[in-house]
Amino acid sequence: MRLRTVLRALLRRWYAVIAGLLGVAGLCAYLYGVVPADYKTSGSMVLLPSSEAVGPGGNPYLYLNGLGQAMDVLTRRLSAPDAVERLTQGHPTASYVAAADITSGSSILVVAVKSRSANESADLVQAILADVPSELASMQDELRVPTQSRISSMRVAPPPAPVIDSKTRIQAVAAAGVGSLLALVLLIAMLDSLLLRYARRRSAQARIEPTGAGTGETVPLSTDALVLVPVTAGEARIEEEMRGLEPNTAPRRRDRRAFGVQR
Repeated sequence: MRLRTVLRALLRRWYAVIAGLLGVAGLCAYLYGVVPADYKTSGSMVLLPSSEAVGPGGNPYLYLNGLGQAMDVLTRRLSAPDAVERLTQGHPTASYVAAADITSGSSILVVAVKSRSANESADLVQAILADVPSELASMQDELRVPTQSRISSMRVAPPPAPVIDSKTRIQAVAAAGVGSLLALVLLIAMLDSLLLRYARRRSAQARIEPTGAGTGETVPLSTDALVLVPVTAGEARIEEEMRGLEPNTAPRRRDRRAFGVQR
């Protein structure tokens, strides 16, 4: 179907276009109210080196670059299925991602939480940050790391208030709107094609069928309704001979001799 044909169909059926646009707008508004929004928040923890690595009177922040391996183990433990199930228990619509902040030399743990409720999102991020020290201690207990060699953790800053993330809602509304508009254009083009065919058929029937039958009126027939029948050469010759006959030609006298009658 050509673009010009579709545009002409939309112009001819402008009333259908207006009604369809109103319907699409109503559908998008309904989906915007039905699809729930997400609430996002985040928290961060920094890993601190052991007192043995820093030394007496040393600055722990100068030794943060050597904690990348410990960070990898910690993030894997927090992302394990059993840890996710344990931490998200009681928060059915919440999810989180624990990963290292690569911009800080892999020494800062960032926890991003997403939920359908603001309170649920805030509670979950607090629970995960509170679980990090115990998880870090558990992984070092398994290796029986001495106290002076243990890595510790500290919160960088309090988690911010949850903010609304409308990305999922906007994506759903946009997908529904684009799909509805395409379907509307196709339906209007099909409707226009059917209506044009119906109008042409009615016009052809009106030219062929006499509308004055039974009233004594003479209905002119269009030349479009005439059917030409081919004439053979023999029929044409007979027609020419008949045209040569006079219409009032008197019958020939009968030969009385043929009947034996004499004057």
